[in-house]
Amino acid sequence: MPNKFRSSLELHTSSLRHILADAAEIRVREALNGEFYVSFVYPRVENDSVRYAALAEDNEIRFPVDAALRNVSGQRFVINRVEEVREGKRIYKRVEASHIAFGLGRYYYDDYTDFAAAVPLADMLALLGSGTPYDFATSGTFADTDIFEYGEDTRFNLTQKLRQTYNAELAFNNLAITLTTQKGGNRGARVIYRHNMRGITRTSHSMERITRLYGYGKNGLTIEGYGGYATKYIDSTYYDVNNPYEASVTFADIEDKAKLLTEMQRHLAKYELPSVSYDVDFVDMAKVDDAFSPYSIREAGDIVTVTDSELGYAFEARVMEYEWYPYEPRRGRATLANFRPLKSSDYVYQAVTGVKKAIKYTSTNAVLKGIKYDDSITLVDGLGMRVSDASNRELVRLGQYEPGKYGLALFNTSGAKTLWQDAATGSAWFSGNITASSINGGTITGALIRTAESGQRIELSSVDNLLMAVNASGRTLTIKPDIDGSPGIQFAGGPTGSYIIQGTTGMSIIGSGQCQINFGSVSINGSPVLINGVNVSSAATNHESRIFALELAVFS
Repeated sequence: MPNKFRSSLELHTSSLRHILADAAEIRVREALNGEFYVSFVYPRVENDSVRYAALAEDNEIRFPVDAALRNVSGQRFVINRVEEVREGKRIYKRVEASHIAFGLGRYYYDDYTDFAAAVPLADMLALLGSGTPYDFATSGTFADTDIFEYGEDTRFNLTQKLRQTYNAELAFNNLAITLTTQKGGNRGARVIYRHNMRGITRTSHSMERITRLYGYGKNGLTIEGYGGYATKYIDSTYYDVNNPYEASVTFADIEDKAKLLTEMQRHLAKYELPSVSYDVDFVDMAKVDDAFSPYSIREAGDIVTVTDSELGYAFEARVMEYEWYPYEPRRGRATLANFRPLKSSDYVYQAVTGVKKAIKYTSTNAVLKGIKYDDSITLVDGLGMRVSDASNRELVRLGQYEPGKYGLALFNTSGAKTLWQDAATGSAWFSGNITASSINGGTITGALIRTAESGQRIELSSVDNLLMAVNASGRTLTIKPDIDGSPGIQFAGGPTGSYIIQGTTGMSIIGSGQCQINFGSVSINGSPVLINGVNVSSAATNHESRIFALELAVFS
C-alpha cells in the first residue's frame, strides 16, 4: 500500500518523467458515466522549478500500477486546469487533470446519419474510433437499435449518446473505452443506515415508485390468462391497497406472454421501493459501523448492500459518485443510490433525441420531424407512426408494420391485423366484412361471392356450385361442375331435385314425379327414340307397314 501522504504521482512531458513526491491533497473523483479526474496541490520550493513549471495544460499525470490504488492504478490523466495561488510567502499550484479518455472530445465526427434501423453497437463504435488513438469495445449483450440524427458532434459527446441509446455504461482504461451492461462489481461492501447516524445522510422520494404494474407487449399483448394471471397487472410484495403506486410499461417488441411477464417482474423490482440515495463519509462511517470497510468500494458503479433500519428495507445500491484520497485510503466519500440519477446530459438527450422516439419510445421507434406545410402535412421518417387506444393497444400503424414491409396496417383490439396495404405493390388485404353501397372494379376474385347474406340472392362459388339462383322461398336453380361426374343444371335442389346433365354419351334429363311437355305441336327427331326402353321410332315404322298392307287388301 502507498505510504500515507507520500505521493507516487508521475508527471510526464513530451521528453521527461518526474515523480511528484511533494504533491498533497490528492483527490480522485469519479461519477458513473460522468466525470473522472484527479486534483492536487503542488508547492513551489527551491530546486524544483522544472517540475513546478511542467505542471501545465496538456501534460500528463500518471498513477503507477498498484492494486492498492483501486480505480486509478496505471491510469493516465491529462492536465486541463492549473491555478497558481499565493498565500503570503507560500506559493503553490492547484492542478486538475481529467482521465485521458475524455481527450476523445477533441476529435470531431463530421458524418451524419438521419436514420438507420437496427444497427449493432459494435458498428457504431467502429465509426467513432476510426482515425483516433482510442479503442472501443463492448462487454455484455446489446440488442441492435435504431439510430436517429447521429453525428456532427465531438466523438465523446457521440459516445455518451450511444450509451444512452443502447442503455449502456462507460468504463475507461486509458485509451480503451468500453460500453458495458454494468460497470463495477460486488465486492461485499455493506452499509447500515439508522436514524441520526453519523457519517451517512439519506435522501429519498417516491416520485418513481411502482407497487402495481400494468404491462403491455406488441399490439396490446397482456399476461391475462397466462400462468394463472387473471389480470394484466402484477403486484409488488410492498403493494398497499390504501397507498398504491400504480403505473404501466410497454415492451412493444415482445410477442410472448412468458417473456412479457419476466420483463414486467424485472421492471417492478427496479421501482418497487422508494428512490433513495445515501451520502457516505468513509471516516465517520468507520467510527460508528465496525462492519464498514472503505476498501470494499473501489470504483463508481460498484454494488453496495444497504440496510435501512428506518425504512425497513435491505437492497442493493450502486455507487453513483466516488471520491477518495489514494494516499489516505480511509478518507473519502461515496453517493449510493438504488436508482440512476439523471444528469444534465440525460435531460438534454431526452429533450433533443428522446422526443424523436416519441411516437413510441422503444426499439421500434419512429422519428417525428415536426416539419409541416400549411399546417396539414407532417413528414415522418423511420419506422413510421402508430395510433393506440387508452390501453396502449396498437390500432393503426403507418410505415413499417412488419420487418421489411411498409404500408398501412389496422389491428383489432385483440391485436389481429384486419387491414393492411403493401406500399411496394399497392395490394391490400382485409380480414372481416366489407360493407359498401357499390363496388367498382375490373376483376373480383374470391371463393364465394353472393348478392345477399340470405333470402333471394345469386351466389358464385369456386368450391361447390359455380352459379346458384335462390328465390325467397328457398328454391334454387344451380349450375354445377359435377353431377354424377358430369356438369349440369339442377332444379329445386336437394336429393330429389331434377337435373339436366351433359354426359360423355349425350344429354340426360333426370327428374322425380311427373314430367309434362305442353306445346302446340311436338317434333322428336332421333334414331332410335326410346321411351321406357321401347324403340318408338321402330314401332312406328311397323305400324305404318301394317296399315299400308291393310289398305291394299281392302281396295284390291
